[in-house]
Amino acid sequence: MPKPDELLFALKTYSGAMLAFYISCWLGLDNPYWSMATAFIVAHPFAGAMRSKALYRFFGTLIGGTAAVIMVPNLVNAPVLLCIALALWVGLCLYIALMDRSPRAYTFMLSGYTAGIIGFPAVTDPSHIFQTALTRCEEITLGIVCTTMIGTIILPRSLGPVLARRISSWVQPAVEWASAALAGEGEAQPARDARSRLAFEATDAAMMVSQLAYDISHLQSAVRQVTRLRLYVISLMPILASIGQRVAELQRIGGLTPAAQAVLTRTDEWMKAGKAEDADPLLLDIQAMEHEPPDWAGLLRASLAVRLEEMVRIVHHSRLLRRHLTDGTPTPETPSAEAEYIAVMRENHDHKLAFLSAFSAALAILLVCFIWIETAWAYGAGAAILVAVACSFFAAQDDPAPAIALMLRNGVTVIGGIFVFSFAVLPVITSFGELYLVLLPVGLIIGVLVSRPATFGTGMVIGAIGATQLALSNGYDVNFIKFADSSFSLIVGLGSALVITRLIRSVGAAWSTERLMRANWRDVAAAAEASTPLDRAAMTGIMMDRLGLMMPRLAAVASGADSAASGTLLDLRVGLNMIGLHREQWRLPAAARAGSQLIFHRLAAFYRAGPRNPAPPGLIHALDETICALTGDASAYREALMILSGLRSVLYPDAPPPDFALLTSELATT
Repeated sequence: MPKPDELLFALKTYSGAMLAFYISCWLGLDNPYWSMATAFIVAHPFAGAMRSKALYRFFGTLIGGTAAVIMVPNLVNAPVLLCIALALWVGLCLYIALMDRSPRAYTFMLSGYTAGIIGFPAVTDPSHIFQTALTRCEEITLGIVCTTMIGTIILPRSLGPVLARRISSWVQPAVEWASAALAGEGEAQPARDARSRLAFEATDAAMMVSQLAYDISHLQSAVRQVTRLRLYVISLMPILASIGQRVAELQRIGGLTPAAQAVLTRTDEWMKAGKAEDADPLLLDIQAMEHEPPDWAGLLRASLAVRLEEMVRIVHHSRLLRRHLTDGTPTPETPSAEAEYIAVMRENHDHKLAFLSAFSAALAILLVCFIWIETAWAYGAGAAILVAVACSFFAAQDDPAPAIALMLRNGVTVIGGIFVFSFAVLPVITSFGELYLVLLPVGLIIGVLVSRPATFGTGMVIGAIGATQLALSNGYDVNFIKFADSSFSLIVGLGSALVITRLIRSVGAAWSTERLMRANWRDVAAAAEASTPLDRAAMTGIMMDRLGLMMPRLAAVASGADSAASGTLLDLRVGLNMIGLHREQWRLPAAARAGSQLIFHRLAAFYRAGPRNPAPPGLIHALDETICALTGDASAYREALMILSGLRSVLYPDAPPPDFALLTSELATT
């Protein structure tokens, strides 16, 4: 059953749609139902998301209308070329929209199919194209203004409190994962569950953060701080993975001294306490571990201390920042030392998938246009429009076909309802008040569907299709032939989009996840092959962004999601160590520098082939020899030793400790 806040939102959405329709009729606009449809499309339960969507829709309509006005008069004598130009425009705009993963991508997507909405009907009657585009912009603007005004003035729902709860939800999985890692149980099931939750939450909140600037809460001006906090959480994940692996290996070889265990216990207690204070004494205890003897256990303890220090600093400043966001305390400054291990925002862009989406949309449009032109079908323009809309709406999904099929089923259901309303109810309505009351139940149902994330798309599609197919105007102007042709064009348009999408564009979550993993492998190989060190903060940002894209795709398969998270973090740690080794190799003696080059070469070959098997045995021998070459002067090459030991632990977690005495003898003989 609908909740009170859902019913309130539904009533506001429906009232905004009917107000836009009323004003459009009063102004005498050609198609007032477009104002009504726009109100349902723009509607969103949160004021910030609705305002951003309204702004982007306005600019998208303006750009699309301008494109139609430019194309139609110049290709008026060549209908085939005009259809090709419009199809290519839709495909181009869709490609750009998929490359921009922010909310403003809606502007580009809308620019594409708006040109089709205005341009396709003008293929056979181009004389009034400018007036059509102008009226369309006026109708859209009315729908935007009415919905946004009512949604903002009447009991608006702020995005800030919801985002604040999301931020708080990051704490518990981070603490659970940290406690498991500090106990050497980083791969136990509780740690895996916490890792998956943290990866999903921290990346899924990106869209909310991008809409925060349009919100009405106190967090509206805190976009930079919320983004910074999210980057802290993302940066923490590879560090926690590294800590868990180091502790587990030390426990396995018996290298965890009582002093080191005491530091781990104090760190765990500090994490669970949840306070920002007392970080400095803990850091002093951790830093005392960094000067260990240059045996293998000592190297592991020293590298563990480095990661513990990074974790404590990140958690300390994230707690200060969270306190600033929730309690209004002064904004904490970002220490310069953190610049080395805090991620920066980077987004993954799949050009192949975007091209497939654009190509399938353009091909489906051209197929319908061919049928339309060859058969001289009077309502063929409507089918072409629906193809453009359907292919654009769901292009970001791995397999848009099920969503288009659902849209088709909903469209058929809507047609049945409109038939009853148009021929049995509408003829007896004599005033706007009666129309408002008669449509109120349906409007409330659509509004409730829009208010729920699981049914948001369904509600928006039903509202938009229902308003456009009903095609209300100033007076009663309904005939069966027009209704049948319009309904048939909807079925043909959505059916064509479904067929072409299934043939060309349906790829599935596994295919997309495989591409994301391979992109990570290419980045690690590039880090090994680079002539100069890459940006470790940028690598962290983009690989964690890909992890965020993988998690919802594999959420239904727990083992798959966990494998994706574990594999991505492992690859990221290898890549970061590669970058660090590139920075340090120029300070190393000749033998160690030659060993580093061999490590780079073998790791690049391993990742270029796709690391589906255990790392090659020749690589561990190169790592051990390079480490051994530096242990004679461990204090001078401390950073390089930390990197090399970390790389060995990541790639060979179950390997026995290196025999430094034997390696030293072999190196001396060589």
